[in-house]
Amino acid sequence: MRKLINTSLVLSLLFVSLAGSVRAQSRAASAASYRQRADEWMAKKEFVRAIEDYSLAIAFDPNDVDAYNNRGIARYSKGEFESAIGDFSRALALKPQIATAFYNRGLARNAAGDLTGAIADFDEALKFNPELLQAYNNRGNARRHLGDLAGAIADYDQAIRLNPRLAEPYNNRGNARLAQGNTEAAINDYSNAVRLNPNYAVAYLNRGFVKQRQGDQDGAASDFEEALKRNPGLQSLIELRGEDTKTKLTNR
Repeated sequence: MRKLINTSLVLSLLFVSLAGSVRAQSRAASAASYRQRADEWMAKKEFVRAIEDYSLAIAFDPNDVDAYNNRGIARYSKGEFESAIGDFSRALALKPQIATAFYNRGLARNAAGDLTGAIADFDEALKFNPELLQAYNNRGNARRHLGDLAGAIADYDQAIRLNPRLAEPYNNRGNARLAQGNTEAAINDYSNAVRLNPNYAVAYLNRGFVKQRQGDQDGAASDFEEALKRNPGLQSLIELRGEDTKTKLTNR
């Protein structure tokens, strides 16, 4: 599950009368207090309590964009993707030009299986923030799953241009290049990924699979061993790829 982006927006409230202003300020202060406590619950990964406090913040201030966006993040973190989509949509209804809310809703739509909707949201996010690297990377993932390999690679290229030292887009571009049948380019991308992040177990795993496909069982076993050092939970995936490589791994 991809990391969502929290927003921190300052809302300007207009009040008609002094009495109304005092009441509104009191309600806004209460909303801010609940939202702050919810943010603290989020930092502790106490998502149920965070949702409760964001809901209280919204009850005091139904126009609290942050509370909707961040409650959406909490719901996403609990796997409640449709509810998360609803919260991000409400945030966007209140403030339609929030790149991060479009990005967050795109992730939730992607997780819910709506890849076309996810791509549309990533498009909107990039319209408002053309340097939102995560949107390029995740739009690339959605495009790759839909079979648009050229579009996916173009997105990964842009993510790499924005931050050449981030490993994930290299790994993902390697997956797209492998799907195109360009195994050498895929290996090069996986190698760049582990060079930039030596603890990137998945990139070792992917490079190992390509080497295995090429018949380089020793090279594959070496990469699988590196992957397992960093994430022993990958053993079951490796075992699915054949007894030959598994035996080499066991004997190393």
